[in-house]
Amino acid sequence: MKKLLLLLAVVMVMACTARPYMSAHETYDSRYLVQNKSKTHVRIHRVNQISGSGLPDDCPLVLKVDGIDVVGLQQNQFVDLYLPNGEYSLSVRFKCALTEWKKSVTLVADGVPQVYETETGASGQYRMWRAK
Repeated sequence: MKKLLLLLAVVMVMACTARPYMSAHETYDSRYLVQNKSKTHVRIHRVNQISGSGLPDDCPLVLKVDGIDVVGLQQNQFVDLYLPNGEYSLSVRFKCALTEWKKSVTLVADGVPQVYETETGASGQYRMWRAK
């Protein structure tokens, strides 16, 4: 009986945290969001997960490009960036974070499409990696 209740609780939590895969809608600065075939296309996807699911919608994971707030990502949302060739610093941090912690990666835009994924760990750490 206990196992059944535990399984039911896990399924309910997962169902409550599920969000459809969709484009981010909370834009702060659109300079890198304008589609342009002469620029490098970079997709950043915040994966769907239980960690961070209790945060309200007004506390998204903010994606920055070279220190500029570009978009707020909710779970399972993505953003398509179009960057001129060069080197950029991508970082993520919750909008409502109480600490200055963040995750940063260096991106080299070279004309080849790229995909990055980001998430938060169970203990609150931020993660971001190149997936393609």
